Amino acid sequence: MKLSFLSRLENALSSAIDGGLARVDGGAIHPMEIARRLQNEMTEGRLLGMDVPYVPNRFIVRLGDRDLSHMGDVVDEVARQIARHLELYADEEGWAYGGGVTVQIEGGGRDGRLAIEHTLDEQAPGAQLQVVAGQAGHESFVVYAHAVIGRDPDCEIVLAEPAVSRRHAEIQWSYRGYLLRDLGSSNGTFLNTTEVEEAFLLDGDLIEVGLVQMRFRRPD
Repeated sequence: MKLSFLSRLENALSSAIDGGLARVDGGAIHPMEIARRLQNEMTEGRLLGMDVPYVPNRFIVRLGDRDLSHMGDVVDEVARQIARHLELYADEEGWAYGGGVTVQIEGGGRDGRLAIEHTLDEQAPGAQLQVVAGQAGHESFVVYAHAVIGRDPDCEIVLAEPAVSRRHAEIQWSYRGYLLRDLGSSNGTFLNTTEVEEAFLLDGDLIEVGLVQMRFRRPD
């Protein structure tokens, strides 16, 4: 039987914090209550009218100081596990969430109550291209909102390889993530050995332009 999102999260929390979850049962606010509320916040905060729904991915949870103290030293792990499972939940629903989900749990609220703020990640989080073949030096390039790849000295990512067009391809940040797009190059742009006109990038993807191969890396 397939476990629900929340059941899987509860199992992950219990395993990750090695019994620490039982220690917070005495508090008025339980981690699973936070998870349920954040799942609802993500669902209700969807932006529709796009090719795919775009959901909030930055969450701040404010607890009363007493409730926060009940979590003790497991609070950061609780936040990390909830964030990870919110990403999985969004993936299963086919929703986009920008540069990854983060959850921050802090004090300063009222005991027995949850206060939640959420935002959409509209700024490019930054990514890295690591040359792995086809050019000496295995250079790394940082990509933020936009970068053109090519031989032209005015490109953000300059590759001194004859098989690379002067303006070969570009990487563009959008609300869905980083998009790779061919710019009418002579030899094509390849993603994981498949020629593409445009495609969204995932961490670890292999990009090939001309004879140069680069590994795409997203921040955690």
